[in-house]
Amino acid sequence: MNTSSTHLDVHLLETIPIASELNETAAIVEGVRGRYNTFEFVLRLSQPIHERLAALPNGIVSSSEITLEDAEAFSTYLHETIHWWQHVGSTYGLVLSLTYPAEAHANYELLKRLAEQVGFKKSIRQLASMLDGARTPETPAGLANIIINNQFDFDAFRRITFSPGRRRAVAKDPMFECIGHAMRVTYGNVVHLLSTVADPTYKVLPDPASWGEAIVALRTIGHEGYYYGSPVGLYAIGALQIMEGQARFAQIQYLHFASGKRFDWDAFRSLGLLSSGVYRDAFDLFLTQANLDWPDRIDDPVVALFLLICDMAINPGAGFPLSVRYPQALIEDVDPGARFVFLATAVRTFCPEVASSIRTYSRAEYEEVSEKLAGALRIDSPLTIARTVASWPSSSQGFAALALEHASFDFHPTNLPIRVMLSHFVAFMTDKATRPEFFCWPGAWMAGERVSTMEAGLFEKHAALFVDKPGDSGVFPRFIAGKNEALVQSTFEGFFTSVAAYELTRQWIVDPGPFHYHYNWLVEKANEDELAAFGARAFGRIYGVSPHDVEILDTTATSASLEG
Repeated sequence: MNTSSTHLDVHLLETIPIASELNETAAIVEGVRGRYNTFEFVLRLSQPIHERLAALPNGIVSSSEITLEDAEAFSTYLHETIHWWQHVGSTYGLVLSLTYPAEAHANYELLKRLAEQVGFKKSIRQLASMLDGARTPETPAGLANIIINNQFDFDAFRRITFSPGRRRAVAKDPMFECIGHAMRVTYGNVVHLLSTVADPTYKVLPDPASWGEAIVALRTIGHEGYYYGSPVGLYAIGALQIMEGQARFAQIQYLHFASGKRFDWDAFRSLGLLSSGVYRDAFDLFLTQANLDWPDRIDDPVVALFLLICDMAINPGAGFPLSVRYPQALIEDVDPGARFVFLATAVRTFCPEVASSIRTYSRAEYEEVSEKLAGALRIDSPLTIARTVASWPSSSQGFAALALEHASFDFHPTNLPIRVMLSHFVAFMTDKATRPEFFCWPGAWMAGERVSTMEAGLFEKHAALFVDKPGDSGVFPRFIAGKNEALVQSTFEGFFTSVAAYELTRQWIVDPGPFHYHYNWLVEKANEDELAAFGARAFGRIYGVSPHDVEILDTTATSASLEG
């Protein structure tokens, strides 16, 4: 590595935690170098990072040809790319990413029927509080009640699994039934949505009906976590802390190896990259639950084990892509925070030897340690999950056709965002089944003695689809070598037209007042009228009405109470 400096520059390393709400701005702010937004599907980098990356030789990320500053810039790009992988390449991340599309699809017919009966009115929450009469599936009051409860259940899943603070707030809401119910509604609707694009007969996908009745039965017998008012288990971390910890420690690992192991823990502490908070919470909890000391070295096997446990925590098999074997354990099997705690505890309780097992970052070590941990907890191993998904195109005509769409980037327009995300998930899992060690420890494989053209090719193959550009905070497709640029552009336009419709659907249900068209994150230089016209077209294409024609309900009008 060529460098005139021996000091890391925090200005090339600073990131913002994952944006996880549709109304959170994801634009890069002053002093911040990278960010990923869950529901906008966008990876963002700052101008200095873009400039550094543009100057790098293609495919080279660690060699004598790059400077320390280049490596720092690439480490930030790696950090944000890992967030893309977490959302498109993990089972929890894919389900989370598709909750807004699934929420819109679950309520589509209900919203249309309600509008036909009482007119196009906003918001549905307000309307539900104003409607009297029987609350059956055929009446306006009943339809409105079902719609807002569906929306709440998806939102409850997002908040419960993502961070402890949001989990506590949801648990106190009178509309909240229980965690088990939110899991059943979310997984049932997301998997159903996936089936509509690739597997309508559930030949390879797990049919939610095969385990949904068991969840209802658990409510009947009063099993904890599955009935109204049931206690809500609280964990110290959620998916946010796991994802940020995984990305930050992989980034640190990359810089350690890229610098020839010159930088140690103190170097990163001095920059604030290991200060308490979302970037370190998961690692601290891991050490506590596993009864381990902070390792002396960044390349210690304990760090590698932490990254493997992060990988397993956000990759449950129950419900998707495999069936639910133990309905009474669904909450613990699916919730990333619970999985993380149990996996870390399993190190101490069942297999302490794994704390020193990972030394070469090999596939054999990945398989040995992950199988031990999965066996101890009786959960699906990550390689079993990856191999299952990788088998779908050869076992299902629908998935075979979807794989062809992915290869050509010529996606059928029906449910296009679902097709794009699902096809990339299958492609990611197919490569993970072969090279799990690369995706688990990218910092060790993208720098130093292990880096090769094969690793660089894998990284490029699974880079984020949607990015910003130098000097423009809008969103653009990443043009891919060998793909028709017109098809890539068409896919990009169809994808974000649907994203706008999903967001406006949520507004229709939840937000009082007129529709808002806050799409400056999507197109930087468009004016308000252009953004409103774009949103209106997206909404009208789905519902056959313009959001400009909605009747805005009086925000002070209330009547009947909502039923959970």
